[in-house]
Amino acid sequence: MKARVRELLQASPFVPFIICMADGKEYRIDHPDFVLAASSDVPQITIEEPDGSMHFLSALLVTSLERAGGAAHSQAA
Repeated sequence: MKARVRELLQASPFVPFIICMADGKEYRIDHPDFVLAASSDVPQITIEEPDGSMHFLSALLVTSLERAGGAAHSQAA
């Protein structure tokens, strides 16, 4: 799943998307510069919010990736 996130982040043109987690939380990605899904073996995705807060997601708990539409938002812990 982390490889798919990297594909979406590198798409040209970039299209906002939502990361859906196993616990029901959703994280809207409106710009690729605020997300890190490194190509390492660590199954982690890091998201930085506009206010500077950070989310560290387990790539193992991502249930789906969806194209986003509408206004920007994120549902955080």
